[in-house]
Amino acid sequence: MKNLYSIAGLCIGGVLLSSQIASAAGSGDIEHMIVSGTRSVQPTVEIPASIKVLTGEQIKLSGANNLVQILNAQPGLTVNDTLGNQQRGATISMRGFGGNSANNVLVMVDGRKLNNPSLAGPDLAGIATKDIQQIEIVNGSAGSLYGEQSSGGVINVITRQATDFGGFFEASGGTDGYENYQGAIGQSFDNGLFFRASAEKEEADNYRDNNEADYTNLFLNGGFRTERFGLFLEAQQIEDDLRLPGSLTAEDIRKDRKQTLTPDDFSDRETDVFRAGGSLVIVDGWELLGEYTTREEDSEGFSFGAGFAGKTELDSFEPRITGEIASANGPILITAGVDWEDTGYGRSDDFSNTDVEQELFDLYAQVVAPLTESFKLTLGARNSDFEARDSVAGTKAEDDLDVYQAGIAWSLNETSRVFLRRDEAFRWPNADENGFIPPDIAFLAPQESASWELGVEYGFASVFLSAVVYDMEVDNEIIYDPSADGPFGPGTGANINLDQSRRTGIVLDGTWQATENFSVQANYSYTDAEISAGTFDGNDVPFVAESTANLALTYIVNEQWSFYADAQYTGERYPVGDEANFGDKLDDFTVFNANIRFDYNNLYANLRLNNLTGKEYNGFSGGTAPFDYNYPAPDESFQLAVGYQF
Repeated sequence: MKNLYSIAGLCIGGVLLSSQIASAAGSGDIEHMIVSGTRSVQPTVEIPASIKVLTGEQIKLSGANNLVQILNAQPGLTVNDTLGNQQRGATISMRGFGGNSANNVLVMVDGRKLNNPSLAGPDLAGIATKDIQQIEIVNGSAGSLYGEQSSGGVINVITRQATDFGGFFEASGGTDGYENYQGAIGQSFDNGLFFRASAEKEEADNYRDNNEADYTNLFLNGGFRTERFGLFLEAQQIEDDLRLPGSLTAEDIRKDRKQTLTPDDFSDRETDVFRAGGSLVIVDGWELLGEYTTREEDSEGFSFGAGFAGKTELDSFEPRITGEIASANGPILITAGVDWEDTGYGRSDDFSNTDVEQELFDLYAQVVAPLTESFKLTLGARNSDFEARDSVAGTKAEDDLDVYQAGIAWSLNETSRVFLRRDEAFRWPNADENGFIPPDIAFLAPQESASWELGVEYGFASVFLSAVVYDMEVDNEIIYDPSADGPFGPGTGANINLDQSRRTGIVLDGTWQATENFSVQANYSYTDAEISAGTFDGNDVPFVAESTANLALTYIVNEQWSFYADAQYTGERYPVGDEANFGDKLDDFTVFNANIRFDYNNLYANLRLNNLTGKEYNGFSGGTAPFDYNYPAPDESFQLAVGYQF
């Protein structure tokens, strides 16, 4: 069946979302289009969800060097960073998912899923910031439209597409031995052909001892597009060699926060990605889209006193159809499709061997219908079939479930609206989780959730404000419990299903364009994440801060100079694994960052300053003393970039 779908994907050429995105980019309108609400390029559609759009211009002025720095200041988002380099090992947390955030926030590039069938988080390092056209953040559940792993939300990175001939070259250097060289070139021709190629090379010693990194990213995209037909091919190769500094106890950090207790540990990884896709206008208003993706990742290294080797293989095929049906109050938007995914995950070391294959076959549909000129109703549904085969244990699991979405959006005017929605989400247990479970169960149950959201967005003059209140109940949340009975005996730890947990909260966001050249952005998030049944009933979900807040200022002095500064606050929280709330909470902290940018004709320079006050905090913390484990974050650092664009 896998081969059949692969051949079908290649022959249909299928699809793609990025073919539509390329067309929009060619017209210069991409920053006024929304992809994430319907999985196809649309003008801003009044769907009942909070979608935050970050433009390429905003990213440029911030001077951010990676995706983590971009997302860190956004409402409702926090970053968990186990390596301290804001690249591999970093995951994004949304809607009160803490230590298990890697599998509860869906991260995509041009609609391509970066999440893995294991505990490894999405490869955020594989997205070069200079390739980003815009980022769309769906804050909240999106299970009916996007499927599993979207319980907390969706982050969709949309990359630049070739229009006229152009490109850039850039060289950067900074603290901790940081060096980065990157460039891109692309062109779109009058006959419909287009191409874009980019390359990035980075080397760094990084903040901790034994944390040297050597990273290479090569990317090529090309194809053909007309008003009614589009076809593209895309290839990417990533080589990521990284030394692993490991965790430290609080006592270790007091002695030397940069030290490593694992001087021999490393993880080298090579990833190859190939995609083929396209779009076909069947009749006016109706379009067939789709893409086929294959991703293969090989890794080897040394950790926990043993060498290891691993392989992840992913094949996916995502055909869909979008269209409009005329009505008295405006067009009814319809999206329907299939998400098929076949993944294999294997890992072997001196202590264990994992070899698991998982297959997903999902059917979904969404309808956005105008009830009046001001009211739009959104309905969605998804059926997901799951099958897992464990070759080592000789076991097999099959299951299926349905999720639904319903919501309404009321437009008050062009810049203000109110929405209400209920959305269900889910995630299937991954290979790593099912490989380390209590001895009395064969497979973990799927995690399921249902959330309600009420949102208000209000724009007037130079101010835009939004507020979202939500309530989410999660059944069978999948977590690691260090006190559970596990494969190594009673109380040795295992992955388990919590009976039930609940998250309620509010996300406030505002932008004030004070003058033509000066803007202020501020947000605040309150999250009450609580285990609501079972052994830990009434306790806080670990590693979820009750309060987070961000403030960002941008000042464009003139055509040459601009300044940016932000402050990022994270409140107190329990460390990962402390479902019993036995230990002390981690201290709250605030980090300040800034950027100075200079443009002169085609030349530019960025000076990015991170953690200006040298605040000492941990990017990730778990356990309770004396069995605590912490990953110190870097203190003050800078990166200076000089580039030429044409």
